Amino acid sequence: MIVKDLVSIIIPAYNAEAFIKAAIESVLVQGYRPLEVIVVDDGSSDGTANMAESFGPPVVCYRQNNGGPPVARNRGLAAAQGEYIGFLDADDLYAPGRIELQLAKLRENPTIEMVVGRKTHEQLASAPDEPVAFKPMEAGGNHIDVSLGVCLFCRTAFERVGVMEESLRHCDDWDWFMRARELQVPMLFHEETVLRCRLHLNNITRDQEADRRYLAIMLKRSIDRRRTQSGKAESLTKLSDFREAMKSNDGTRT
Repeated sequence: MIVKDLVSIIIPAYNAEAFIKAAIESVLVQGYRPLEVIVVDDGSSDGTANMAESFGPPVVCYRQNNGGPPVARNRGLAAAQGEYIGFLDADDLYAPGRIELQLAKLRENPTIEMVVGRKTHEQLASAPDEPVAFKPMEAGGNHIDVSLGVCLFCRTAFERVGVMEESLRHCDDWDWFMRARELQVPMLFHEETVLRCRLHLNNITRDQEADRRYLAIMLKRSIDRRRTQSGKAESLTKLSDFREAMKSNDGTRT
């Protein structure tokens, strides 16, 4: 049963005992309710699941054998009851007020099915025997960065596009976004920061060789789908075309 106005936040987690508590708390301190937090422990060998279970409602934890991020995300999607869906990696943090901010944008633009914000990057600054601490990294350029953690989705987006491709242990999020673009799912990119992305030695994205391999697979899949539909790989709409109009100093929108 889908619960109107409920926001479901899905957190896939693997051996994230050092980070999961702060991640969950960054969701619980959001001002918006009703809210559910779904942690999917993907076969951790540490205390990740026990830490998540210690919170109690509205946090629920599901344990499963290790299947990789897309399998964990799909388990969360299957369990989610919310009209709206968000994701958070177990080592990242939601920015304060982000759910209310992005939900307002969805409600102000009823034809839009997903909104995409910005993220900052932080680097691990503590030694292994010290309490976990991060420091901000220098800001990058003004480029659009698509990842699940900076988005809030209407459930209808997944009804249209489908779930994550479980054969892609890397780049499953990019694959989903490519399918969404191919289907012309209405989306809105905005400039506000909604996520603190925390980098450390165990980030799955550290495996750059695997990232490159799966990126090539993901791109070929997209090209093949577009060729099947029209006989050639049609170009997709530029992401910059979905940017939210900005207000100038005089209050007009640009």
